[in-house]
Parts: sequence; C-alpha cells; structure tokens
Amino acid sequence: MIKTVRPRIYSKFEINTIVFYGTILLFTPLVLVFTYVFGIEQVFDIKIYILILVIVSGIIGIVGTIILFIKRDHLKRQVKATYISEFYYLVTISIFGILGFIVLYNYLGGSPQYIANIFILLLVVFVYILLTLGRKFFNLNYSRKK
Repeated sequence: MIKTVRPRIYSKFEINTIVFYGTILLFTPLVLVFTYVFGIEQVFDIKIYILILVIVSGIIGIVGTIILFIKRDHLKRQVKATYISEFYYLVTISIFGILGFIVLYNYLGGSPQYIANIFILLLVVFVYILLTLGRKFFNLNYSRKK
C-alpha cells in the first residue's frame, strides 16, 4: 500500500544552507570553548578577542553565502533520502556551541551561580530546534517503530 503522506525530500542546497548558517551562528562560541581550554584569555584581552571573532564570523558568513549562491543550481539537483551525517555534524556543533555560550557568559562577567540554569535553558532550546530540524528537513523520524 502506498503512503498518502510522504515526507518532502530537500535538496543538498537547503541542507547545506541550514548546516552552514548553524555553523556560522555557533562559530564564535565554538572557538571560545577552545580558547577557554588552552587559556588564551590570559594572553589576550578577551573582549577584543571576541570582537575579532565576531568580525571573522561575519566575513566567513558573507563569503560562504556567496559561495552557496554560486553553487546553488548544482546543489539543487543533488538529493538524498536522509541526511544523517549532516545532522550529526549539526548536533556536534550545537553541543560545542552550548558550551561556548556558557564560556561567553563566564568571560563577560556573569555570576557563576546561574551557569547551571543557563545551561539547562540552552540545552532545552537546542534540543527542541534540533528535533524539529531533524524531522522536517533531515527526514529523521525518532518516534517510528522498527
């Protein structure tokens, strides 16, 4: 029997656009995680470093957007049934992004007693966004029985 409601299959262009902009939004927090691990905040002024990271992120975002629109026709013709590896990449970037937001909060002088509250709130928001994106765009159904 043929299913009457089939999930829409998105092209590689739409998936690459979601993954690219997700990466760009989380680029600064992601780099801040590694900055925190290696202790770079002791060498540089952290506020100037964050400003440089935001500028670099903006430049990468502009260049990446131009490249995406140049390759748009080619990527629109490529289709896969599921985009599991791209989704796992987005999940990994999101995990480090959440940690990066906590590090950013710490660098900007936030009170350490609220870090757990902020972490839980960010985790809930990111899980909701990732589950929604996974179902709608990446064709991953978490509730189906096998």
